[in-house]
Amino acid sequence: MLLHLAWRRNLDGFDLALAVNRLAARGVGSWWLGASGPGHEPGDYLCDTNAAEGERLAGFGITATPWNEALPDEAVAFAPPRIALFVDIIPAYPDFGYYAMALARLGFDVHLVDAAAIAAGALDSSDLLVLPGGFPIGGLDGVESADARVREFLANGGAAIASGGGAFYLSAGRPGWTGTARARPRYTEVYSSIGVGIVSLRLGADSIGFGSPPTLEMPYCHGPVYDVLDRSVSAAAVFDRLVMPGRLFAANPLDPEGFQRDMAGHAAILRAEGQRGRAVLFSANPEMGDLVRRYMGLDDYVARDPPIRDEAAMAETTRRYRPLESPSWRLILNAVHSLMLRRRPPAGMPAQIVPRPRDETGPRLAAAVEPALARLPDSSDKSRQGLAEILRADLSRRLATLRSRIDAADTALRPLAGPAPGVRALRIDCEQAAAAAIAAQAGLRLSPTERLAEIDTALTLMEAWCRLAEAEIHFARPG
Repeated sequence: MLLHLAWRRNLDGFDLALAVNRLAARGVGSWWLGASGPGHEPGDYLCDTNAAEGERLAGFGITATPWNEALPDEAVAFAPPRIALFVDIIPAYPDFGYYAMALARLGFDVHLVDAAAIAAGALDSSDLLVLPGGFPIGGLDGVESADARVREFLANGGAAIASGGGAFYLSAGRPGWTGTARARPRYTEVYSSIGVGIVSLRLGADSIGFGSPPTLEMPYCHGPVYDVLDRSVSAAAVFDRLVMPGRLFAANPLDPEGFQRDMAGHAAILRAEGQRGRAVLFSANPEMGDLVRRYMGLDDYVARDPPIRDEAAMAETTRRYRPLESPSWRLILNAVHSLMLRRRPPAGMPAQIVPRPRDETGPRLAAAVEPALARLPDSSDKSRQGLAEILRADLSRRLATLRSRIDAADTALRPLAGPAPGVRALRIDCEQAAAAAIAAQAGLRLSPTERLAEIDTALTLMEAWCRLAEAEIHFARPG
């Protein structure tokens, strides 16, 4: 029973991608529509389901309609990827946390790897390597053979997605870089001189932009800027305009003159394909999405304006952002699909990642967040205490909901096979990393906005995981 799952019929919500990707992870044949037609848009899905799977889709709130025609020429099968997300001492949390929350919300199977794991062969059971911002741009040569294993993975059919520092690593022009994209960034040494802010990208005709408007806004944090591209590299988007300078966690805001001089009109998303592998490189940071955009905006307001005229109105404005529906995450979804296209869907259930044993006695989120919330509002910023109190109350409500939600999902996953053990392992890794980072707040000199942003990041990460876990539980039920 071929079903059409259309974005417009599902209000463009990411539950659609979540459902499709969880079905694909269980062996359901899935196609991505690469062009528009009389009743469909680019980026819509077709799924070869049985009656039970169709009922589960409906039970998950997904609208699907029968596809009673032949499979169209623009339908391309995609494989469910096993994604290795790089995490190491230098990028650490929250850089990988932004990608973890985006990939979990979109319904992908993710496992975390460091340089030592890569050197030991972790990429042998992976299809896609994701390199976050904050990546050590000199390469992985601190761990013997790790760089060589990344190059081998890419040369032998693996693919990669990278942002910021990770995009530098996949570029060319410096020792230690893979040269997957034959393009040299304008700044190869003091890359942090470029700055931080919210930028607008102008998207091209590449499938990266399926479902997005012609221009799209997202955070930017010290990513590479390219002058000249090799023929094996294409620009899927260019920098359009500077929306807002940013100071969050980095006192290095972009300025309008520098943006026009160094960035406007230059490639912002690269697609590379050649003997050194296939990759999508994001100079900006779509993974940070509306979460970081919210706090960059709040931080910019606090830095510029006099005490808030209406703190409740300002708090309501910040709550109107929807981090788990960040428009820039659609670019990540499209990048993953476009790198995992194949002539026909896989036969049977894909091979699963076998997670390594985890220490489940590590820090839990609530134990770290509750004292961090109690320290807000920061007494050093009396003029903004009212706003901080409103936001703290909102975070407290979310934490109360999360405590039972995490435990319920984790308990329900324990007896399940297939992808479920990997989903549980992701919870353990992400929760422990987030809890440790929040606990460390007490010893850091952070602004009230930065403290709020770190707590919100931890909660949003676990909310994304909960939705992934709930989808896995829902679609794993016997038919």
